[in-house]
Amino acid sequence: MEMSGLRFLDGGRARVATRLSAMTTGALLMGLCAITAQGTADPQPAPRLAVSSALAASYATPSERTASRHSCGLGQKLVPKCHILQGALVQPADYAAPQDSFLSYEAMVGVHQNVLHYYHQNQELFPTPWELGLVNQPGSHRILFVSWKPEAGYSWADVAAGKDDAYLDREAAYLKATFHKKFFLALHHEPEEEVIETPGSGYTASDYSAMYRHVVDRLRAAGVDNAVMVMQYMGAQTYAVRPWFGALWPGDDYVDWIGFDPYQKPNQNGQSGGFRRLMNLRWGNAWPGEYRWAVRHHPGKPIMLAEWGIAEKPGVASWKGRFFRNVVRNLHRYPELKAMVYFNQDVSRVQSSRISLRGFKKLARNKAFRVRVP
Repeated sequence: MEMSGLRFLDGGRARVATRLSAMTTGALLMGLCAITAQGTADPQPAPRLAVSSALAASYATPSERTASRHSCGLGQKLVPKCHILQGALVQPADYAAPQDSFLSYEAMVGVHQNVLHYYHQNQELFPTPWELGLVNQPGSHRILFVSWKPEAGYSWADVAAGKDDAYLDREAAYLKATFHKKFFLALHHEPEEEVIETPGSGYTASDYSAMYRHVVDRLRAAGVDNAVMVMQYMGAQTYAVRPWFGALWPGDDYVDWIGFDPYQKPNQNGQSGGFRRLMNLRWGNAWPGEYRWAVRHHPGKPIMLAEWGIAEKPGVASWKGRFFRNVVRNLHRYPELKAMVYFNQDVSRVQSSRISLRGFKKLARNKAFRVRVP
């Protein structure tokens, strides 16, 4: 959900400030990514990146014994057999390495995160060395979640027509050579706000779904069998009520999970409220809300909050912390919700106040999120 001051500007083809430019480009400038945008050389296994031992040792996580008593495992498509996966995308602090920022977040909230989320585009090859370092860290039990824009300058229609196949094939070969764990993969997250309805634009909803299918087919044909596919919507009613919205869906055989990106900025509009409002952002009766829509139109598909974030309520210092504390009492209403991945940046940071952080730590430590990741 697009909110002023709540997230990186993202998605528009003409936009300059994006999540990726704010995070990934900074990482590239720091030399954290050893793979160049050109990627012309044959893929080689990326070196594992050593993470900060001090930060790694600072986890305030449950013991393995406690976790094994109270957690449950994953199914074939990374769906928890009970409980809910929790994870985060963490915006690096100024000049901080992304991996240290993620580890600092874990230490701050006091709970090991199941899911590490990041973004890639512009012919980057992923996972990068620092991502490999975190997901391969002994005892880490993390799942990588990549939101990838595979177009590399082409339109959705161009990608569907095979014009970007050289890059797709390089990425497939790189994955085969370097990464064999199951991971979440979303293709061009939040496509709704970039649809151009004009036929021939290259960016119609049908162009998007054709692009999605082509990329998945290309990866599968190359032997990539560890990508668990996520259809990551914005979930905003302003787009969901458009006549083309249903055409974005690539097909049941191409989507393993459905993701939405809801945010709450109190006092912004009539959609503001608690967790129940967050799960079904809506006004009027034209749209049932994202969770209701998903279970009605795609029953049986697991649902994740691929991004979610909460801002402070001006003049009510306790509001954000209370929001976090009240999440658990409502989770039973959403049995298909299987993962929650927090977007920790700017005003949605869990550490925006001491009250907020206390509330989030209580949430994160709840047994509802104890999932055993191999």
